[in-house]
Amino acid sequence: MKRDMRKYILRKLVELIFTLLFVTLLSFLLMRLSSVDPATAYAKRMIGNPTAEQIEKIRIQLGFDKPLLVQYGRWVWDLLHFDLGVSLANGHDVWTDIATAFPKTLGIVALASIFQVVFIVIVSCIAFLLPWKLPKKAVRLLCILGVSIPSFYLATVYLDYFAVQKSLISVAGNTTLLSYISPAICIGVFGASFYTPLLMDALEHESNEDYAFYARCRGLSEKRLLLCHFFPRAAMGLVPNFLQSIGLALANATVIESIFSIPGFGYLIVNHVLDRDTPMIHAEVFFLALAIALCNIAADLVQWAIGRKKGVA
Repeated sequence: MKRDMRKYILRKLVELIFTLLFVTLLSFLLMRLSSVDPATAYAKRMIGNPTAEQIEKIRIQLGFDKPLLVQYGRWVWDLLHFDLGVSLANGHDVWTDIATAFPKTLGIVALASIFQVVFIVIVSCIAFLLPWKLPKKAVRLLCILGVSIPSFYLATVYLDYFAVQKSLISVAGNTTLLSYISPAICIGVFGASFYTPLLMDALEHESNEDYAFYARCRGLSEKRLLLCHFFPRAAMGLVPNFLQSIGLALANATVIESIFSIPGFGYLIVNHVLDRDTPMIHAEVFFLALAIALCNIAADLVQWAIGRKKGVA
C-alpha cells in the first residue's frame, strides 16, 4: 500500500509540474498577443512621452525583444533559482510583494472556508432533525438563490449597504483581520449554498440505509445516529469536492479583494495587469495556479484515501 501511495503522489507531482508549465507558458503567450506593449507602457510610466528609440532601448534592456520561448526559458531558469525579478511598476522585489500580499488572501479564503463549514454543518443538521418539510424546502430555495447570485455582485451590494448607506464598515484601508470578515462572507456564500443541499441529501441517504434501520431498532436516537453515523459518512464523500472549491475561492478572491480595497494577492493582480507589469503578472499567475493545483491534488489524495479505505473495508 505504501508503494501504491508513493506512485500516486509521484504521478500527481508530475501532473503538477506539467500544469504549471502549461499555465505559465500560456501567460507568456497571452502577454505577447496583447495589443499593449509592456515596453511602451513602462517607457511612458518612466519617461512620460518617450521616443521610438527610447522604447526600443527599453525593450532590449528588459529582454522583450527576444523570442517568446527564450523569454520563457529565462524566466523558468530564474524561477528555479528563486529569482522572480523586479516589478516594473514600483521597483520592488517580486518575492517581497507576493510574500506581503498572499497571506492576506489566504486569510480571507481561510475565513470563508470556516464560514462555509459552520453554515453547511449547522443548517444541514438542523434541517435533517426537523420533522417538517417546509423548512427544508425553504433552505433549498435560499441555497438556489445563493448559488445564483455572483460573488462580485453580492460584494458590491454588501459594500454599498453596509459601508455607503449604513457606514458600518470602511470602504478603503482594510488591512485588519476584522475587515477580512466581509469579503470572506461574500466569497463563502456560494460554497455554503452549493454544499448545504448536497449534505442534506447525503444525510437523508444515510438515514435510509439498512444499518440505520437496525440502529433505530436498538433504541439509538436520531441525534446520536446523526452525530455518530450519518454525518461522518455523509461528510466524507463531500470533503474532496470541498477542497477543490477552496482553490476556486482563491481565484474568486482576486475580484472580491479589489471591491473591498484589500491589498491582497487579487488586488495585486488587478493593479499589475493594468500597469502591464510583466514580471509581477507571470509570478502571480504561477502562484495562483500553484495554489489551485495543490488544492486539487489534496482533494485527489483524500478521494484516493477514501477509496482505499472503502476497498479495504
